[in-house]
Amino acid sequence: FVNRKDRTMTPKKGLQISTPTDTTIVLTRTFNAPCRLVWEAMFTPDRMRRWMLPPPGWTLTICECEARVGGALRLAWKSEEADPAMTLQGVFTEVVLHERIVHTETMALGSGQTIGSLLEMHEFAEQDGTTTMRITQTYDSKQDRDGALASGMDQGMEAGYMQLDAVLAQPA
Repeated sequence: FVNRKDRTMTPKKGLQISTPTDTTIVLTRTFNAPCRLVWEAMFTPDRMRRWMLPPPGWTLTICECEARVGGALRLAWKSEEADPAMTLQGVFTEVVLHERIVHTETMALGSGQTIGSLLEMHEFAEQDGTTTMRITQTYDSKQDRDGALASGMDQGMEAGYMQLDAVLAQPA
């Protein structure tokens, strides 16, 4: 929103979501931290574990992330009913340090049933020590995109990002 008095841009709080095409979701979130710190929190396993909140009753059991072209992304969660209850796997296809990173992503239930595949691009922009992250998710179909939107992913992601805000506010 633009402040009419001094014409400066004030970033919106919280996760902003748009659907510019039938197969795309764009998620935008601003963090009060330099880009380098946000990037490290997003793609360094030890730091990822500090803010990635699993659903209630679940535990993050595997957190592997090699943020380089050809590197793997691998996450797994267990629940009281299943180990794993859900997995997420992908491969990084483009990495421009602190600017842009692209990876494939396939989510599956513990049974092995795929529940979604997509291409995800993260873009980062820093201004005055504040970083805006824009994630573009491209799905195979409108049905897959709509399923992701209906899953409650926005609430889960924002809960994690609120935890990330707290982590970023702590001294390094």
